[in-house]
Amino acid sequence: MKGKELSGFCMQVALLLDSGVPLESGLVVMAEDAEREKDKKLLLQMAEDIELGEGLDSVMEKTGEFPPYLVEMAGIGHKTGNLERVMRSMSNYYSKEYSISKNIRNAVSYPLMMVGMLMIVLFVLLTKVMPIFEQVYNQLGTETSALTKQIVKVGTIFSGTAIVLLAVMALSAIVVSLKKTNSDNLTWAEKLLEIIKEKSALSKAVVKRRILAVMAISEASGLKPEEGIKFAEKLVPEKYAKLLEECAFKLETGENSYEALKDTGLFTGMDLQMIKVGNRAGKSEMVFSALSDRYEENIDEAIDLFIGRFEPSIVIALALIVGLILVSVMLPLISIMTSIGM
Repeated sequence: MKGKELSGFCMQVALLLDSGVPLESGLVVMAEDAEREKDKKLLLQMAEDIELGEGLDSVMEKTGEFPPYLVEMAGIGHKTGNLERVMRSMSNYYSKEYSISKNIRNAVSYPLMMVGMLMIVLFVLLTKVMPIFEQVYNQLGTETSALTKQIVKVGTIFSGTAIVLLAVMALSAIVVSLKKTNSDNLTWAEKLLEIIKEKSALSKAVVKRRILAVMAISEASGLKPEEGIKFAEKLVPEKYAKLLEECAFKLETGENSYEALKDTGLFTGMDLQMIKVGNRAGKSEMVFSALSDRYEENIDEAIDLFIGRFEPSIVIALALIVGLILVSVMLPLISIMTSIGM
């Protein structure tokens, strides 16, 4: 399922739970209005499995259609008795993911079209126009410099390769889009979003947001802090899971959540101060929830900033390439004009 579909599914489940409608009955109703036959069969199978006594998280995992993060969060909601709250939160989360993915698609598609058009222009310029300039220079008793010849050679190879790659990408996109019946397919954009989150400096912020969200849910459910930390271990990469394992051990030995989280090194400064105050005031749930929301906003802003910088960066790079080609063409001409006294 894609971000938009996940958001809608989570919201519908949250509404069913909030209204007291049995989940299996609600899934049957959802199946009746499903546009695709595949979705209808999926929802009916899920309803049947839930009616047999399976939890929503295990049913979702069995289908293979839901991301691991959502499955784990549904499991946490089921075990803590906060499934409705979790699903509502995940609906908002995937709605934002879809919006960001759509922005990424728009931000990448337009510059790629510009790059493709410019590469075609450069290829024609270097293979058709530049030889004419060289002939003219030879007739005037001069020739282009070695540097210019090298630039033309490299530029021809580069632009030709770029055209081939862009053509393959465009053809692949067309083939994939023809095979997909859902016009809102944003798979590649969503994968790019995941890469940005996992491989960039944002990865630590994503980890902290997940930890804080789980801690807030655990506090609201009356669970011990170490139980919340153990739930969070399943949602973070291995290197962070080891830190949380040590944190859970310290909580079990009697340390408070402030001291245990401080020792992980994940939280510093104002975050720790808020956790400490919340711990002493008995408002840990409120603090964890507020910090989680703040990190989510920071992540969204950072990704928006990345998207905003992408297009200008492409334009600047293309402008530099065009400028370099023009300079390589104009320098010999200026030299000729100087030698004849113009």
